[in-house]
Amino acid sequence: MNSGQALETLHRIDREYRCLEKAAAVLQWDQETCLPAGGVEERAEQLALLEGIAHERLIDPETGRLLAELGSVPENPRGDRALPEPERDFLRVTRRRYERAVKLPADFVSAAARAGGLSQAAWAGARRANDFASFLPHLETMIDFARKKAAYWGFGNGAGSLYDGLLDIYEPGMSASETGGLFAALRERLVPLLEKISLCPPPDTSFLKQDFPVEQQAAFSQRLMDYLGFDRGRGRLDTSAHPFTTSLGSDDIRITTRYFPDNILSGLFSVIHESGHAFYEMGFPPELRGSCLADGASMAVHESQSRFLENVIGRSRSFWTGCFPLLREYFPRQLKSAGAENFYRAVNEVKPSPVRVDADEISYSLHIIFRFELEKRLIGGELAPEKLPPVWNDYTREYLGLESETVADGVLQDIHWSMGSFGYFPSYALGNLYGLQILKKLKQDIPAYESAVAEGKFSLLYDWLGENIYRWGCRLEPGELLSKITGEKLSVNPFLEYIEGKYSELYGF
Repeated sequence: MNSGQALETLHRIDREYRCLEKAAAVLQWDQETCLPAGGVEERAEQLALLEGIAHERLIDPETGRLLAELGSVPENPRGDRALPEPERDFLRVTRRRYERAVKLPADFVSAAARAGGLSQAAWAGARRANDFASFLPHLETMIDFARKKAAYWGFGNGAGSLYDGLLDIYEPGMSASETGGLFAALRERLVPLLEKISLCPPPDTSFLKQDFPVEQQAAFSQRLMDYLGFDRGRGRLDTSAHPFTTSLGSDDIRITTRYFPDNILSGLFSVIHESGHAFYEMGFPPELRGSCLADGASMAVHESQSRFLENVIGRSRSFWTGCFPLLREYFPRQLKSAGAENFYRAVNEVKPSPVRVDADEISYSLHIIFRFELEKRLIGGELAPEKLPPVWNDYTREYLGLESETVADGVLQDIHWSMGSFGYFPSYALGNLYGLQILKKLKQDIPAYESAVAEGKFSLLYDWLGENIYRWGCRLEPGELLSKITGEKLSVNPFLEYIEGKYSELYGF
């Protein structure tokens, strides 16, 4: 078989695997949005079977034989010079995925999927009931699966820590040590800034402390998606216990949010955040769709897109200049005494919250840093899962100066650990860094982008992101992508300069 035929066969196998992967995503989306409580156990069995089948298709001996036939892919130059560049990238990504998957026993994959389905349902129930004890056995199970997965890949035995192996799932090439160094530099400047702001007069947020009916919030969310340019012919918005985005196909991107009548900002900014993920997924070019290359460069790069849209755009003065009049149409009574400038200052209030998704831009990264520390200790066996609630509170006191009143708003607030997604949390703070480093280049290329945002014209922004980020999918490693855009390595400085500049102006120091 020549290289062309071998590649064609690999593409067919990849398409089949992707179809199975998307089918599983449909079941997972349904479980998070509308599955009756009685269907949880059977859904776990369905997911276990489907993910087991997908795994078997991925590790089929034919895949290994074809990869061997096409030869190894050296790190530099990237791939076989005889192949077109996109095919070299396809081969590299396929090989990485295969070499990871083939080390995991099929029964382990099915068992992990089954446990994950039950764990997510148990987490949702435990969070509603404010009951950590009922979730604890599932948490212990998911930690065990995470450790075993990393061990199967060779981590924890001279090739980095078990946690390095889990972090590598979401941020290829990034170690816990490197991540910890970036986070230490962040914390060193964010904590004093937080303390400095705490001494300043806060903005007026009294007009937000009213009842904002959920039905009107949901109606505005649909209007907001249209305002942002979300293609509702290719996606939709639903509600779930924890906001998320999932791709069920190239033209079927689902986002979710949640609404609280006494907190309009939670649902509103979740919609903007998840739309950032969706625009990335919708932006992959036709030649990548349906293949393993139609994915983000890493979860941190993915989070850079959602955090960028949520904060740099969505919490900007320019954005609310154009969008506030629309919001006031839906809430004329609640917002009759407020203007766009009042709203801009209110949504940028710096006030540490025990809930990560409601955190301001400064304290948000501190949320992530202490979760990173907790994950390392859990996976390394230094922290027993049953000790999490009091230790969690120790961290929130140390990092944020407050304590969670309930486990629902404390250790149970996030879905990630119930899914076994240890190593994911750092992506959020790393995404902040990627996003602000990319913003420097965006400003150079489009100096007038803020004026376009103020007018509600986002196509200029999306076109630039499409050309510089979306079109690459995961053809480039995250460091390569950043270097291609900015010519630099990942740094904390652009993010800190943005934060310090924005909030010194807002708080007058």
